[in-house]
Amino acid sequence: MSSFSFNIQGAKELDNALKSLGIELETKIARSAVRAGAVVIKNRAVELAPMGSDGVADGTLKRSIQVVMRSKKVGDAVASIVTRTGKKYAAKGMNAFYASEVEFGTKYRRATPFMRPALDSQGQTAVKRMSEVIQKRIAFFARKAAKSGN
Repeated sequence: MSSFSFNIQGAKELDNALKSLGIELETKIARSAVRAGAVVIKNRAVELAPMGSDGVADGTLKRSIQVVMRSKKVGDAVASIVTRTGKKYAAKGMNAFYASEVEFGTKYRRATPFMRPALDSQGQTAVKRMSEVIQKRIAFFARKAAKSGN
């Protein structure tokens, strides 16, 4: 399974706002934001994944590109963009065991990168999307807290 990860440290104001909410609420908001940012990159990777005369014409590679949340504990917000492989995913038409060969190439196949260019081209857009989600979620929870406080 190929995966690419990156850490983003947000603006100081957003970080302080999240910390003031409490760890569980902070985690919920951060996970939503990280997922939303990862989806931006994933969607671009799907667009860039080759489909045609190169042996991946059935769309399996595109279907195999998924966002996986990998947060193990409260306070974590980690997403990976992966290509699915294995028997479990073959039944779903998502077994792209050859994804790394497409991305990086082989002795016999020229590289056709789709994950790295997706991150490179959409990284800033993903950060912007994360910021939007954080702001919306903070406003939502603030309204909810105000209603329950009355």
